[in-house]
Amino acid sequence: MKLINIALAAAIAVGLAVPARAEVLRFSSFEPPVAHITKNILTAWAADVSAASEGELDVQMFPGGTLGRNPAQQLKLVEDGVADIAWVIPGYTPGRFNEGTVAELPFLVKDSTTGSAAMWALYEAGLLKGDYENFKLIGVMSSSPNGLASTVDMREPAELKGQNIRAPGPTMLSAIKSLDAVPVGGITGPTMAESLSRGLITGTFTQWGAVETFSAGGVVNHFLELPLGATPMLIIMNKAKYEGLSDKAKAAIDTQSGAAFSDRFGRSFDEYLSEAKDRILAANEITVIDPDEALTAKWLEAMSVATQDWIAQTENGQAIYDAFKAELEKAEASN
Repeated sequence: MKLINIALAAAIAVGLAVPARAEVLRFSSFEPPVAHITKNILTAWAADVSAASEGELDVQMFPGGTLGRNPAQQLKLVEDGVADIAWVIPGYTPGRFNEGTVAELPFLVKDSTTGSAAMWALYEAGLLKGDYENFKLIGVMSSSPNGLASTVDMREPAELKGQNIRAPGPTMLSAIKSLDAVPVGGITGPTMAESLSRGLITGTFTQWGAVETFSAGGVVNHFLELPLGATPMLIIMNKAKYEGLSDKAKAAIDTQSGAAFSDRFGRSFDEYLSEAKDRILAANEITVIDPDEALTAKWLEAMSVATQDWIAQTENGQAIYDAFKAELEKAEASN
């Protein structure tokens, strides 16, 4: 009996020495695994959180649409528990994150670093409500501003009249309509190049990173460099999943999230964008149009109605717009 008790005590001691199995968190990205955001931002974040949890978490990436290929599916994947975390483009699910579409307004966001800082500041100030409150927010960000990539030469605002133009968000689509162009929604990043090559659209509001990621460099002939509105982005986590984690696991996520994540995202995005532009222009014949002050003024005037409409049609629109503009100026001053 004594020998049995000694063996039992030894077995218990060994069991206590073995760490509990890490909680696996599934992180979904619709991008290919080698694309910059997925490879260098999201995957790196997942590794940092796993390390910070000291064995309690194993954040695993599921890139390339492994859990759901359509970018518009990513929000539902988290809601349904298929993914625990996902990178979401709110513009693909219109009506779900309305307040954050302020970043889509033209001539506001100058780069992803300041845009992402301002977006997180809006969230912290409680100005982003509704669906934002239904998730654990890892990051609230914006892309760099979108220019106009096209298969035909369009420089003057009037030259867009009647043209089918795509944008990745509802507010940018409204801005396109204000130019007497035909706004085309429902075309996601992965189908952008095909839509251009088939003539379904003649242009799209986009930025150089998306042109490279979704292989549109060989289709685009012209790129108008104007800040025509940024793309709001979110990293969301299933709230119930987060709340069910240990305090240590939550802390590992929290220290890598919020303002820290938005800053990490913005700086990496801006650095990548410059490199992507150089690579695209080296490999393709694309005419880059840098408008002078006179042409820029024409675009400002032509698109001003989009801002006026957004403020009028959005609940608390003026306050959100004013706060976002102030946060952008604050972020620009500190960078």
